[in-house]
Amino acid sequence: MSTCDRVEEIEGPYGPFAIGERAIQRLWASGEVRGPMPAASGATVEVVSPGDWNRGAGPDFLGAELRVGGHRVRGDVEIHLRCADWEAHGHQKDPRFGGVVLHAVLLPGLRTVRTASGHEPEAVVLLPHLPRDLEDLAEEDALLELRGRAGEVARRVRTAEEELTRGLRRRANLRWAAKQRLARQRIREVGWESACHELVMESLGLGGNRGPMCELARSHAPAEMLLLGLDGLYMEKCGRWRLRGLRPAGHPYRRLAQYLELNRLRPDWRAELKAWGADLPTVPLPGHRRRLIDEILCRVLPDGRADTLAINALLPLLTAPRAPLADVWMDWPPGNHPEDVREARQLLGLEGPARNWEIQGILDVIRRTNAGAT
Repeated sequence: MSTCDRVEEIEGPYGPFAIGERAIQRLWASGEVRGPMPAASGATVEVVSPGDWNRGAGPDFLGAELRVGGHRVRGDVEIHLRCADWEAHGHQKDPRFGGVVLHAVLLPGLRTVRTASGHEPEAVVLLPHLPRDLEDLAEEDALLELRGRAGEVARRVRTAEEELTRGLRRRANLRWAAKQRLARQRIREVGWESACHELVMESLGLGGNRGPMCELARSHAPAEMLLLGLDGLYMEKCGRWRLRGLRPAGHPYRRLAQYLELNRLRPDWRAELKAWGADLPTVPLPGHRRRLIDEILCRVLPDGRADTLAINALLPLLTAPRAPLADVWMDWPPGNHPEDVREARQLLGLEGPARNWEIQGILDVIRRTNAGAT
């Protein structure tokens, strides 16, 4: 049912995170899941209309329109994390689920399910066909559920960490280690220059567009992007961009324009970044940060976005055994983060300018829980 609080813990690049059925329902309701998706029966399923989100008893979506094997089908849709949840919730005995034409599950492991009348709905696994990164979606869902509830965020943090400073630092260190591992893996796969290109693009896509940004980066080197131009790149992923709820500053067209401008103004910025990183552990942070934003990144990004880029991509890429940057990363200004997290930090009694380890620690508490969890 639509009010189910079923949660699954999944291992992501930055460690385990909690994803609930509500997050997948919210994505389905947005109309962003389209297909085509192969069903267990061998048919192809495309979503014409997601239907009406049912917040009460019964199927999750009512009156959805699908194209199954080329034929228009109208009926209800039930969404679960795993196929076994159909029987676990008793849907096979509940006549309210008799009109279900599609059983959509997040994780692999499909098998046939039946309604009380003996009908077998089509079944698809959603994970390979989600238009957005799953971890990004889970964190966004948790933050949406906590919007305007800074006190609840602070309560969760206090519940999770009795020793606040030590606990948040520990969580931030885990986050830093995971970002390093991801950066090192990407460098091994494609080399430093390409890894820098890809991770910067992905970071600029945070907020729902990490997937298409990454696809563009893997398809086109920076010089090729400049030749294709902004409109060509943006239209290449037409239909893949997540635009609903975005502020103008976060629009992928604007983010792409900023990245192209950086590569036009400073084609060798990646090489300059390496030299900048070699000096980081030995110089005062404020001045070195300004050099990154003003000179290397040519002020194409606002300070907060540049800080977010440094935290998620640039510093993890630069770290090496002979140049440990953990302390720099921990004390870096935290970049763009939700207002509720800022308010929660104050409620927790953390004083002075915000530091990255504080925000990373609070976000880690949020991403490992969901509404209804403690």
